[in-house]
Amino acid sequence: MDLPKRLIFASFMLAAGLQLGIASGALAQQAAQPADPADAADAADATDTAAADEKPKEKPAPLPEGIRPYGLTAELLGKLRQGGYLIFFRHGLTPNYIDPEPEQGTDCSTQRNLSKEGIEQTRAIGEAFRELEIPVGIVRASPFCRAMHSAENAFGRFEKDRFLKLSGNEPDRDPPEGKVWKYVRNLAKIPPMPGTNSVFMSHGTVAEIFGMGYLEEGEAVIIKPDGFGGWRGVTLVKSDQWIVP
Repeated sequence: MDLPKRLIFASFMLAAGLQLGIASGALAQQAAQPADPADAADAADATDTAAADEKPKEKPAPLPEGIRPYGLTAELLGKLRQGGYLIFFRHGLTPNYIDPEPEQGTDCSTQRNLSKEGIEQTRAIGEAFRELEIPVGIVRASPFCRAMHSAENAFGRFEKDRFLKLSGNEPDRDPPEGKVWKYVRNLAKIPPMPGTNSVFMSHGTVAEIFGMGYLEEGEAVIIKPDGFGGWRGVTLVKSDQWIVP
């Protein structure tokens, strides 16, 4: 190849190389730039959906198979006296299980209320807490009168909490009830104020939220938050079991 042709060929290859370099740089810059916001959002949604599908549903801390623990032990009483536990009660005894229709949350005359035995029972629970020297901080109650009166009889005070009003045990089929179950589980993750135990006066299905069965009237389930966003079921205590072990 003579000199002029060699010069032309070299110039052609140089130009081609420059174009290839520019194109490669443009591709690299495009790859480094963020995607279109709409595309990014779609991708994020897809990722979140996949993660949600893969993430197992929240489950209560399992108990030993076949065991439904009851009552206080000396060790547990000592820990309760130091605080750090959540105690979820079902309201006290009522005359029957027939709720008036419609049952109004603001009018006690339209509700199933505590019986004479229920009033005595809830007062006895409060007296037992004082004798056992179990410190109580926050007290919250379902807006139904039987729950509010139970809290008042036992602890002399309460804050009304509409999310403690439980009405069923099928949260997967009942979205509003599902939100209540989620709220109660979130409550269980919150440690009480230092040196106290938090008390929640609710209804029978509250223990089912923690995988610990259905409560009798006046019965309680004790939950221990771990301080890291989790909790575990400790035991169940019937109304007449708040005694020195």
